[in-house]
Amino acid sequence: MSQDIDELKKILDSNPKNINNWINLARAYQNYGQIENAVKAFEKAIELKPDEATCWHNLGYLYNELEEHDKAILALKSAIKNDPSLSIAWTELSYAYIEKQDYKKTIKVCKKALELNPKDEVAWTNLGSAYYNIKKYDDAIDALKNALKLIPNLEFAHTVLKLAEKAKKNKNKII
Repeated sequence: MSQDIDELKKILDSNPKNINNWINLARAYQNYGQIENAVKAFEKAIELKPDEATCWHNLGYLYNELEEHDKAILALKSAIKNDPSLSIAWTELSYAYIEKQDYKKTIKVCKKALELNPKDEVAWTNLGSAYYNIKKYDDAIDALKNALKLIPNLEFAHTVLKLAEKAKKNKNKII
């Protein structure tokens, strides 16, 4: 275990009610790939300050990493409830919905994320992917091109864009 984690634990032993120390410990665990320990530390921070939106967001992110998308959705909804302007929480929520193949909710959430931050390439990519999955190819192509305007080398956006363009072309051949 790293020295900084041990030092943070010692600090917490003397001051266990300091939310910032719990957040720092959670991030240290996260940096060392100890996701379960990071979750526990963020949960402790939330116990101390239940309205801390960024802790809820980080917890949701970690649940997505653990592929516990239902828990991620609950945590991210708490983040949004506490700070509706936290665009990154909306984007992370869109990821949870896309993983659960709930494309209509993905689209709705991505639109809110993009309303708050139109330069969010991940929200544009998730939006494009959701549209692709419900066969709205023109909308998918538009969203993915917006993502690629922001970050031209997004491999996943390029892949889905090619698929959407091919699907659109094949659909038009049938008609």
